Parts: sequence; structure tokens; C-alpha cells
Amino acid sequence: MILAALLVPVAAALLVLLVQYLRLPIFLSIMAVALAYGLAAGRTIQSVGRAFDLGFVTALEQVGLLVMAGALVGVLLVRRPLSGIGSGVAGVLAGLGGSAAGGLALLQPAGTNAPRRAIGIAFTLLAVHALVAPSPLAVAAASVMKADIATALAMAAPVALIAAAIGWLYLRTCLPADSSPGTLSWAWLAVAIPLALLIVQAVAQMPAEPLGRGAARAFYAGLSQSLPLAVLALALALLLSRRWQPAALTDTSWAPLLLAVGAAGGLGRVLDGTGMAELLAERVLDSSLGPHLGLLAPFLAAAIAKTLQGNSLTAVLTASGMVEPMLPSLGLDGAAGRALAAAAVGAGSMAICHVNDPFFWIAAHMGGLTPAKALRVISLGSLAMAVAALLALAALRLLSS
Repeated sequence: MILAALLVPVAAALLVLLVQYLRLPIFLSIMAVALAYGLAAGRTIQSVGRAFDLGFVTALEQVGLLVMAGALVGVLLVRRPLSGIGSGVAGVLAGLGGSAAGGLALLQPAGTNAPRRAIGIAFTLLAVHALVAPSPLAVAAASVMKADIATALAMAAPVALIAAAIGWLYLRTCLPADSSPGTLSWAWLAVAIPLALLIVQAVAQMPAEPLGRGAARAFYAGLSQSLPLAVLALALALLLSRRWQPAALTDTSWAPLLLAVGAAGGLGRVLDGTGMAELLAERVLDSSLGPHLGLLAPFLAAAIAKTLQGNSLTAVLTASGMVEPMLPSLGLDGAAGRALAAAAVGAGSMAICHVNDPFFWIAAHMGGLTPAKALRVISLGSLAMAVAALLALAALRLLSS
């Protein structure tokens, strides 16, 4: 277990070496790293291959068509980035939807020739998606922790804004200011309407079923799948551009990102197959310090799971299930305590976003970052945001006690 965890940063370093020094394509580098990691961690070739295939297919099923649609909307219609305020609003709205990576994929045109704004959108989306309902992460954490959704939302929403602000401030230290002032026009409806449907999907899938159950819930869930959203985005782009552009529709500049997204999903599944995330989180929680960690316990459990296997929702569910029985001993058994614990799990699920997460590669592509620079900007930035959120939650706990 310890060896498997220690090999994760080695795998990231090897990936940087393959891409930036040997000039291998990103997806081929991820494939090589996944195989090397799996064998070094003691897994068989067969198990590594099966895990990678499953993760690859799952990532493409969830995000692939939206990667293509977002890129083509930029080619067909939107060629200038969003303004600064517009970028923040777009990140918030996308963060409320059912898929963080899918929302960011649709927002690819928003960061055109504006690296700081592109990563700022990703950071805002990351913070809101981790903490604010109706995001599936926030709803799942509150449900498992038996926290009231309204109480959790009241506590987590300002914390998400603080985390996003820290992310934008961090970007000022590592990326130059964008030269384009950005724009906001009717053309952005081609992105805004699919994003709105992702939010509808998230609301429809809440346990309280506010939009109905049975056939109604299935309708909203189906409407927000990748295929309908991609077709809708492209149809709106063609309609709003007011001209038929067959040559633009044949653009395949999105293909390398698509392959990288799939490969990242495969790598994440290979890492997850070792079981190291759950075992390491359990070891931290079961240690003599476990009952004295307070909010740090749910935060660390989620952060360990997210960093080691790359899937935020899995990290939230894993950490929440581990920590919920411990809440009385952690002093978090009241209504406010459970809401804070749910938010702490969400905060932990922000850190650390790196090479095993498709979201990382979409953000790096939007910002035009090399893998090494993306690790410095996105991975360290997500860690700073997560720590800021934890500190804000600790302050809220002191104020509410």
C-alpha cells in the first residue's frame, strides 16, 4: 500500500519526462505510465489492462462528446474569451451541474487566448462543484453525513467563494494577465443552455426528487446525457452563426485532448485498483490521532482518496462513509457539525487535481499549459484552495460553537 502511494508522484514525474523531453503525445505517455505504475505496484498485466480499458471507456462516455462539442462551438461561433466577470459567473453555473469535467469541456471557448481566465474558470468550477448543492458532490456528502441540505448550503456557499477567490489570487502569481478584454454576446447561448441542462440534471437527481420521480426523473437525466447536450450545443452554434460551415465541422483539433481525457480516466482506474486510497485513509482515521482530528478527519480522508485515485465523487462517497460513524467522537454530531463535516469532505475532494483526473487535462488544454506547468498551476492551486476552504470551515465552527 505504501509503495503504491509513493509511486504516484513518481508516475507524475515520469509523465512529464515522456511528454516534455521525449516529445511523446500526452495520451501515449499516460498509457505508458499506467502500465509501468500497475506493474511496479504488483498488479498483473491482465488486471492493469482491464482497469485501464474500463476507465478509458467510462471517461469518454461521460465527457468525450462534450470535449468535441465545446471545441467545435469555439471553431463555429465563439472566437473570443469571456470577460473576467463573465468567467466567474460561468464557473459558478458550471459547478452546479452534474459533471465538472463535462461543464469545463463545454466552456473551452471561454478561455480562448486567455490562460489566466481559463484556469480561473476551472478553479471556480472546482470550488463550487465540491461544496455547493445541487452539485452531486455536495448532495452526496450531505446525504451520507445525514446533514440538512439547506444548512450545508448556507455554510458551504461562502466557503466556496473564498476558495475560488484564493484560486484566482494564486493565478496572479504564476500566470500573466490576459491581453484580451473578453466579450459577452448571444453566441454564448450555445454553451449556456447545455450548462443549464446539466444543472437541471443535478437537481432532478437529488434524493428529495424536486422535479419528480420515475418517468420525469428519467426524462431529465436522459436529456442531460452527453449525446443530447453535444447535439444541442452544435445545433445552437450553427443556428447562431447564421451560416452553414461544413469545413469547420470537420475540424479535429479536439482529438488529442479527447484521447488524453480517456487515458487519464484509464490511469485513474489503474490507481484506484490498488486499493491504496481507501487503505491509507483508513489508516489515518484509525490512528491514535483520528478521534482528535475534528474537521481535519473528513478533509484528509477525501483529499487522500481524491489525490490517489482522481475521481471526486468516489472520494466524497468513500470519505463520507468512513467518517460518518466517527462524527460523535469528532465533536461533529449536531446539525451544524454534520453540515461542516460534509463541507470538509467537499473541500478535501478539491485536492489534489493532477494527471489521473480528466478535469486536469481539460483545464491544462484550455490554459495552453505544459504538463509540468499544469502541475505547478492547477495541482498546487487546487491544494491552496482546499486548504483555504478548510480554514474557512474551521473559522465557521468556532463562530457556531
